[in-house]
Amino acid sequence: MRRIRKGIIAICMAATMLLSGATTGVTAVSKTVNQTKSVKATKKTGRAMKDSEKKSIAKASFKLFNQVLSTEGKDKNVMISPASILYAFGMAENGAKGKTKSQLEDVVNGGIKTNDLNEILCAMKKRMEEDDKVSWNVANSIWYKDSKDIKVKSSFLKKAKSYFSAEIFKAPFDDKTAGDINSWVNKNTKKMIPKIVDKLDASAVMYLINAVAFEGKWAKKIEDSSVSKDQTFTNSDKSESKVTMFRVGESSYFELNGANGFKKQYEGGKYSFVGIEMPEGVTPAAYIKKLSKDGSAFTKALDDMNDATVSIRFPEFKSDYDIELSSAFKKLGAKNAFSPKKANLYNLFEKDVNANYYFNRVLHKTHIEVDQKGTKAAAVTAIEVNKCTSVRQEGKVIYINLDHPFVYAIVDNETNTPLFLGCVNSMK
Repeated sequence: MRRIRKGIIAICMAATMLLSGATTGVTAVSKTVNQTKSVKATKKTGRAMKDSEKKSIAKASFKLFNQVLSTEGKDKNVMISPASILYAFGMAENGAKGKTKSQLEDVVNGGIKTNDLNEILCAMKKRMEEDDKVSWNVANSIWYKDSKDIKVKSSFLKKAKSYFSAEIFKAPFDDKTAGDINSWVNKNTKKMIPKIVDKLDASAVMYLINAVAFEGKWAKKIEDSSVSKDQTFTNSDKSESKVTMFRVGESSYFELNGANGFKKQYEGGKYSFVGIEMPEGVTPAAYIKKLSKDGSAFTKALDDMNDATVSIRFPEFKSDYDIELSSAFKKLGAKNAFSPKKANLYNLFEKDVNANYYFNRVLHKTHIEVDQKGTKAAAVTAIEVNKCTSVRQEGKVIYINLDHPFVYAIVDNETNTPLFLGCVNSMK
């Protein structure tokens, strides 16, 4: 199910959920109970991302974005949050073993091992939330079904709390539980994404949830004199829409696969909005398809910006988007985790000779608003785990005009890795 709507782009939040099982031999409860304090954790600080790792994450991000665009079609407005997806699967991978785990590491992490990703995401969360110029909320949680036949390993819960600061909830997995999960998502996305589930699947036993919310004001204020209303935006189908456009100047730009792009910083200088103007005759889908062959070219281009006088026009916009990502991950090569027969999640659950656990769905929702003051965005990624019981250049003036379909991102300036990736094909 996907919904896309026109408007102003808002920065992102991400929430990740994984359906899985309950703890050993606990009496059934009729309400959600917060178990976080009962889980012993070790305080972790993590470490910074290496150059090779930022390239790996960029490659994986653009491959996934390309897979989504190839499914959605060339005329859709699409946005995903690689950051939200990484946090969701980062928790989940600690519960996987064998080929199930290695496939996820290759597809989601770009080859980075789970132990290394734990360290990277731990440090990244701390860095994001300590920024006093922009607002970040990075929240993780695990919701497990209270059932005697489902035994979650304490070592898994310890890692989730230690590296991801995950809250842990025990619940009956009824309609009230769905409401509790959605309330948590709504709160931690600052009401940008009100819910992630409608009703819990009958076979669901756990949700691992990551929610990310961002709000940042432009470092360089856009003056009223630089705002033009009722400007023309040419949609992908050649129809025209009226939009509000902003005219700003920057002192550098980048070139990437025949296109020019810019970075506009948020207050504090640690994060930026990136806009890329599509060359004539090139759609965002075609552009991303080429870039997906080597997504590290994106970070390299942003590392090596060119000095110039840059005149930029970009529109005010807003978009909501949601998609179920399991087919995309399977097509990219992470098949075992989604197979009732082949999935190996026994770093997460105790073995059950009469059943097996597997990823059923990956729910992903995003929201973005871009206006004169800055950007807001939110994303939720939900991995649903089910139980199957029958198996196992200076002086030069560069003009960048985003008055037709374009690609955009929100990036971490320290690594230039994309935290959100999107494209606008239509302002209808």
